[in-house]
Amino acid sequence: MAKAAPRTDNFFQGRTGSRRPKSARSFSFMQAPAHQAAQEDLSRGRALGLLLVSLPSFILFRKLFGQDMAEKVMAQLGEILRSECNECLSGYRALYLDRADDSSFTLLLRDGEGLSLDLLANRALQLKLGARNRLNKQVMGLTGQSLSLNVGYALVEDRGGSLENSVYQAIWDARQIGEGALSYNQLSLMNEFHALITGPQLHAVYQPIVGLSRGEVLGWEALARGPEESHFAHPQMMFEFAEEVGNLFNLERACRRAAVDGLGGLEPEQKLFLNIHPQTVGDPDFKNGETKRLLARHGLKPGNVVFEITERHTIRDFTNFHRTLDHYRSQGYLVAIDDAGTGYSGLSRMALIRPDYIKVDMSLIHGIESNPVQRALMETLVTLAERIGCLVVAEGIQTATEFSCLLSMGVHYGQGFLIARPQSPKPPPSPALVYRPRPVPRELEWKCSLPVGELLESAPAVNPTDQVRQVKAMLDASPISGVVVVEDGQPQGLVMSHHLDRQLGSYYGTALYYERPVSRVMDSNPLVAEDSTPVEVVASKAMSRERFKVYDHIVVTRQGRFRGVVSVQKMLDALARVQVEMAKGANPLTGLPGGVALEQAIEQRCGQGRHTSLIYVDLDHFKVFNDSYGFDQGDKMLNLLARILVWAAKRHGEAQSMVGHVGGDDFVVLTSPNRAERLCRAVVRCFQRLVPGLYSEEDRKRGHVQAKGRDGRLGRYPLVSASLGIVDCQGCVDLGEIGRRAAEVKRYAKSQPGNVYVRDRRSPLGISEENPSETTPPEPKTSP
Repeated sequence: MAKAAPRTDNFFQGRTGSRRPKSARSFSFMQAPAHQAAQEDLSRGRALGLLLVSLPSFILFRKLFGQDMAEKVMAQLGEILRSECNECLSGYRALYLDRADDSSFTLLLRDGEGLSLDLLANRALQLKLGARNRLNKQVMGLTGQSLSLNVGYALVEDRGGSLENSVYQAIWDARQIGEGALSYNQLSLMNEFHALITGPQLHAVYQPIVGLSRGEVLGWEALARGPEESHFAHPQMMFEFAEEVGNLFNLERACRRAAVDGLGGLEPEQKLFLNIHPQTVGDPDFKNGETKRLLARHGLKPGNVVFEITERHTIRDFTNFHRTLDHYRSQGYLVAIDDAGTGYSGLSRMALIRPDYIKVDMSLIHGIESNPVQRALMETLVTLAERIGCLVVAEGIQTATEFSCLLSMGVHYGQGFLIARPQSPKPPPSPALVYRPRPVPRELEWKCSLPVGELLESAPAVNPTDQVRQVKAMLDASPISGVVVVEDGQPQGLVMSHHLDRQLGSYYGTALYYERPVSRVMDSNPLVAEDSTPVEVVASKAMSRERFKVYDHIVVTRQGRFRGVVSVQKMLDALARVQVEMAKGANPLTGLPGGVALEQAIEQRCGQGRHTSLIYVDLDHFKVFNDSYGFDQGDKMLNLLARILVWAAKRHGEAQSMVGHVGGDDFVVLTSPNRAERLCRAVVRCFQRLVPGLYSEEDRKRGHVQAKGRDGRLGRYPLVSASLGIVDCQGCVDLGEIGRRAAEVKRYAKSQPGNVYVRDRRSPLGISEENPSETTPPEPKTSP
């Protein structure tokens, strides 16, 4: 039968902040209505419930922090209990809440239908978990320490004496239970918890973690969720209950299984972030390879998984924890420190764990744009991360100003409601991030098209079964910085000298790895490229790797078989030489390659016989805007168009797509024919949506500008729009012929109103037309 909400009349009759110790006989001070209600229940054979909430380490806490601080904590506990009663004890009337003595509170409950001991025990555990968590949030902020909480329970029954005597006996019984071992296995909550971790009710939701500068998805954090309308709907209750009853490992194993089963796959470089408790890492059952087998069933590798170790819990046995962590690192798993800036945080802990990621708690993110102390702390963490070779993830980003502030400070990644709320299946990042203006990516600015195979360097190859000792001696004996692990002619992994030194130099590192096969310490997921891949494509992938792998060699293959390696330094030197030559013709405003570079790229594509689409982009009514708003705003519009073109080419074009700036408001994009229209649609839609932001509010509302045109007459001119014309080429084509065809298509596009793209429907240039008389104009296609 559903219970009514707790009554508010005479809800608490005691004085929760009182310093005067109370005995059971102080219940004679209970106000008359509550005292009478309690007597009536007992006389009718209905038991009352009594909860005794105490701080077992209160005396030591008072000695360390003083009487005033101790009393402040007790007053906070009283207020927390008052609030928790509404949540944990809904449906029951609290007749009394007051200090029983210096370190404990007594709560007397009444239920019109009577209370059972099992029901009271469940409520006692819920109250303990909720109150302890809320109290420690406040105590940690005041003292940096946490407090344990005991909650005992007993029934107040008619024992043939006064109410005070019955309460006294119940307090005695409750104190024994609170200080002793509570038999959790007899609680109905335990049955519900067991069904949760063994059944299908537990599921995961996913929140993306994205790069702040480029918007790429690093991975997803998996967050456990219990069934709605249950005691374990909130994950905090699940994990606190599991820790209390000693079943934390089984819960985390069920959460990992749900997270991997519901993931739906990852890209090779993407990560799944899994939360683990420090106690779980040391659990013997955690080492048996169960997680690795689970990943293998879903086509994932240890390198796809990041274990998040929260700072909200202490590490009791750091030696065993560190040894276990090294064991997982050797298999390829990555490690993150979660909730940095809260709980048991410390630079020494970060130095000992050597995380791959530092996840900064949302308490340091909220309001960071207006708080100089928070900004200083974040800048310190970013500097520390750079020094120890890890990456910073900002949690809980909720506003665009927080996002911009973190981006300006060099924070690498972020997650939060601004980007996407946790969902299942995996949600994409917010489109607002995709269209946010970003610096022009260098990989689309310059194209040298030099095959990476021309920069090849020889590198020693070893077998996966060779011992680490042999590889270490090989690296020490010759001036090489890495070796490739090869089996049957195919690369299996890479061992860089500095990574090997770091692993062997860790605690127990030499003892763990020195006589083991090199496959235990190799990077099993190095960057591998075919020798025909252009250098700029490989360089882009190399610089997008995790920070600690950025300067690792690139393994080069031909048809999958190992050929050699290319160092990052040699590759960047080659790019720099090409860029110096190409920069001579770069547009000074947008930084995009100009006419010379475009001509070279077109000639190269035609010479290779590649089927190419040339997209000519021009702005309509730009001169009127430039004259009305000034050159500064005109430059902003050109840069906006440049960013949109670069974004669209990267997102919708082929890897070899190129964006160039011919001059003024004329741009050219080179891409493959099958991607040209998709790219144009993205440009038209994005430009149409963003360009009004460069106008005044008045002109935006009117939808036009009143200004003088080229003929000097005052008139109404629409907002600037983009006209795009697509010309297809294949084979050897004269540049002049391309220019004439592009001018025809562009002219037709500009004759159409609004943002539009058109495609020449004649045969591609370089191929003789089967029906040369057919000169049907291209069909215009506008933004919806």
